[in-house]
Amino acid sequence: MYRPFCLNIFAPSINQSSKMNIKHDKENVLKTGLGMFCNKGYNSLGIDEICKVTKMTKGAFYNAFKSKEQFLIEAILLYAKNNVSRIKTQLKTNSEQSAYERLLQFYITMLDVQPKVNFMGCFINNIMSELGSANDKVGLASSQAFDEFIDAIEPTVKEAQQNNELNSEWNARQITELIHSTFYGSLTRAKSSKDYKQSICTMKLLFNNLKTNK
Repeated sequence: MYRPFCLNIFAPSINQSSKMNIKHDKENVLKTGLGMFCNKGYNSLGIDEICKVTKMTKGAFYNAFKSKEQFLIEAILLYAKNNVSRIKTQLKTNSEQSAYERLLQFYITMLDVQPKVNFMGCFINNIMSELGSANDKVGLASSQAFDEFIDAIEPTVKEAQQNNELNSEWNARQITELIHSTFYGSLTRAKSSKDYKQSICTMKLLFNNLKTNK
């Protein structure tokens, strides 16, 4: 079963974590923090609330993460690591779909799920929008995560070009950047308008224009 881009590594959930003592499990604390950042954003989330939900004392929190900023950066790194693995799994070669079809379906699925998660969007896109230009360290970490996503998607774009499904006039990196940046813009649009269907139309239009004319 597909889990949305912003939720796919949240285990245990926030409600579950409040019943568990996970203060010695750094990865679970970060996963719980990801859920909280997605729900509330960075500026609206305080350390007191993080400690309450994760069952950490403030002393333990600062010993493990030093600051809320460092906590966010480590959450970004974990999110990127897990999502790169997910992207590769979803886009892996199969005999039923072409590379072009796998790419298009990958993006449609992420948009199609948005109403089910109250248009939560993508964690990296949200953080880049909120803090990308205001915090250099967070901006760098989120930009690096974006680049890792591009690295994971690019081989499928190359495969589509080799199969004469996508235009080869641009290199695969440029096309991948264009597609994923357009997706982030469409996702932001869907969040504000609550109209994911228009965002799906935008992605389909982009893919159709990138398609090789045969």
